Amino acid sequence: MSSRDPHESLSGALGLALTVRFLLELALLTGAAVAAWRLIGGWVGVVTAIAAVIALAVVWGLLLSPKAHFTVGAVWQLVIEAVLFFGVAAALWAAGLWLPALVGVAVWAADRVAIALLRQLSRQ
Repeated sequence: MSSRDPHESLSGALGLALTVRFLLELALLTGAAVAAWRLIGGWVGVVTAIAAVIALAVVWGLLLSPKAHFTVGAVWQLVIEAVLFFGVAAALWAAGLWLPALVGVAVWAADRVAIALLRQLSRQ
């Protein structure tokens, strides 16, 4: 039998889930840029892609980041994240990129569940 502390394993798993969350944030920004560029095209599409990335980064930084400027409750954080991820997924779908849209939302949902469960288990 292992003499490892079970909380150590939970900590490692939570760290992995939070790393996935960070990668999902980057994928969200990338997805917004790609969708804007593909849907609009040309130099206007490039400008729109940049604006979309900036807008998403500002919203995330103000409301959802660990050092958020404004504190919102857990339910509102989930709602805001869902709006952002499903919004970008809808834009990707409209741009003909249905597979990244579905995978992105599925991985986001699974990661949110994993983080919630791991945080709950680590409190016990």
